[in-house]
Amino acid sequence: MMIEQSNLRFKRNSGWLKRGFTMIELAVSIAIASIVVIGLYGLFTMQSQQLMTQDMRMEMHQNARFGMEILSRSVRMAGFGSNGTIVGVLGTGGQNSSQLPAVISYDANNTNSGSDAITVVYMEPSLVMDSNYASIEQCSTQTISFNPLHLDYRNRLLQFKAGDLLMCQDYAAIGAMETYLWSISSDADVTSPFGNISVNSASSFSDFANLCPSNDNLSPVMRCSKGQVMTFYIDNSDNGIGPGSPAHPVLMMDLNMNFPNNDDIPLVDNVEDLQLEYCVDAGSLNASCAIGNRVNWLNTITAGQVGSLWSVRISMVLRSPKDDFFDAYTSRRPRLANNAQGAATDRYFRDTVASIVSVRNMRLLSSQ
Repeated sequence: MMIEQSNLRFKRNSGWLKRGFTMIELAVSIAIASIVVIGLYGLFTMQSQQLMTQDMRMEMHQNARFGMEILSRSVRMAGFGSNGTIVGVLGTGGQNSSQLPAVISYDANNTNSGSDAITVVYMEPSLVMDSNYASIEQCSTQTISFNPLHLDYRNRLLQFKAGDLLMCQDYAAIGAMETYLWSISSDADVTSPFGNISVNSASSFSDFANLCPSNDNLSPVMRCSKGQVMTFYIDNSDNGIGPGSPAHPVLMMDLNMNFPNNDDIPLVDNVEDLQLEYCVDAGSLNASCAIGNRVNWLNTITAGQVGSLWSVRISMVLRSPKDDFFDAYTSRRPRLANNAQGAATDRYFRDTVASIVSVRNMRLLSSQ
């Protein structure tokens, strides 16, 4: 009995038997825990918002880099294999009669309000061939001949398919070098003694008929290749053609000279505006195409200005694929070139990118 009493006394003295927390202590503990939880939740929310914003901005930057690379490369090639102007298909007697065929500009084109579009024309460098000198064709011809045994011409000829374009540069034309553009009517034939590309006669185009009447002949040797015609524009309309819409603007590429069309290729999502400006020399032969210099920059050009064209400035506005979930950010589409600032305010993030591209082919060939 004495031992049990001693153990009980020891337990009481050692603190084993204590009272619970008071209400004040519990309230203070809960308050401290709540503050910690609220702080952690705010930190988590802030980190999540920053992560989502960074992801959207990263996607915008990738889209901008991809879109600008394609546009810059295509515009840089404009006019290759021509003297800056082209007759026949797409020439001054065909589509866009008042425009410059090698770089056709559309200021605020009708596929969407305010945004520009551009068509560039050039020869495919990897398929360049000389026509067969032993076969002299009339201007109304429907066949252009090549020697499939020369170099790798046979492999190149096999790349020419029905529906493609044949672009030939006649550098022996009387008076000035000329460039002709035909549509190809059937796949190239390499089984005959000479490789033949069947084309639709260009005599129906007034510009071609004026330069090359049907009873005259083409030059014995022309430099020819597949003609590349690309149009870049933004689809942001609900017209049922293409994937674009006001909520989802898409940078498109057309290869058939009939934009907009359902067979056009979507390139980059969420491109809200595309603007093109042209740096034209006013006669000093020392045009200033700096970003801040607007004296020599024009929104459109004409065929008469091809010899004075130095550079093309490409500008794009890209926006985030989704708006700001946390309602903490508001913006409007910025003013770009001659397209006014957007009227509506929304919660999209936006970036503006620009690049100046020298069009050396245009200036070089037009000066010859």
